[in-house]
Amino acid sequence: MIEKVKAVAYPTIPIVFVSSVRDNRWPLHDTMGLAVTDLKEETRVETLVEKTSSGKLDSFTVGKEKLPEERTKSVAEVLKIFQKESGKNFGVKAESNNYNVYAGSSDAGAAALVVALNELFETNYTIEKIAELGMKISESAIRAVYGGINIMAVDGPGAPYGKQVASEKDLKGIRIFAMGFDYATRVSAEEIFQLTRSNPFYEYRLKMIPQWMAKIKLGLLNKDWNTVFSVAEENCANAHYLIESSGKRCRKKEMMNAVIDVEEIRESGLPVYWTAGGGKVINAFSWGKDADKVLAELKKRGQKPIEYKVASGAKVIEKK
Repeated sequence: MIEKVKAVAYPTIPIVFVSSVRDNRWPLHDTMGLAVTDLKEETRVETLVEKTSSGKLDSFTVGKEKLPEERTKSVAEVLKIFQKESGKNFGVKAESNNYNVYAGSSDAGAAALVVALNELFETNYTIEKIAELGMKISESAIRAVYGGINIMAVDGPGAPYGKQVASEKDLKGIRIFAMGFDYATRVSAEEIFQLTRSNPFYEYRLKMIPQWMAKIKLGLLNKDWNTVFSVAEENCANAHYLIESSGKRCRKKEMMNAVIDVEEIRESGLPVYWTAGGGKVINAFSWGKDADKVLAELKKRGQKPIEYKVASGAKVIEKK
């Protein structure tokens, strides 16, 4: 009998930004994400789930803090699904710990939780089902469930579905330089959704999504990293424009300086592009023999990047 399970997942960053969701947390449009970790894989979220006799969710803590009420309710709903499917009515208590995570912790925490519950309840769900359940807790959890570069498709034949389109092995040569900034607050997902939807250019964004997705897929197929990451940057910049022109500054002064540094380094002829989510990190992407020059240039300009790599999907690392 399994009594406790620990799973790990890695924080995620947007490739095609989630700019709004439905009531069930599924995106209104197709999205793409990327799971990342540092070179020693110490940047991660670990979630420990233990059986209890209560028949309900006894507790869920992130570090020493209780999970916000809205997410606690979502976890309780997901727990009921596992109970119903398995016919096992034991309760659980869960503890999630973030290690060196600047952004994407809720995605990774949700992914690690559902992977752990799948093991604890012995439900043997497919990865597609696990991703669906993770998204009931965090709208971007699919990114951490699959790892690598992945898609959440909500339009077209066969939708909705999740799929990994490039694994960590496919993207081994991609180097990611993460620049985190110490701000007291960040823009919440709900604020992002409200601000982007209210912008008069939101319909234009929706019409552009299929083009961005198609270009990125083609770039991945041809290992044309300039196409992949230039489109990711364009998509991200567009999302930030909608937020910021609707009255909320999501990239603070130091973050904007990092964006300018990346763009000026690229202007000098080196391959580098940036993306950012709703958090406090600017991620610079580079590759090949010039990546070391990009890193040196960032440092020369006063940036303090932490080097990341593409990460795998969520997985069980311990059970007893």
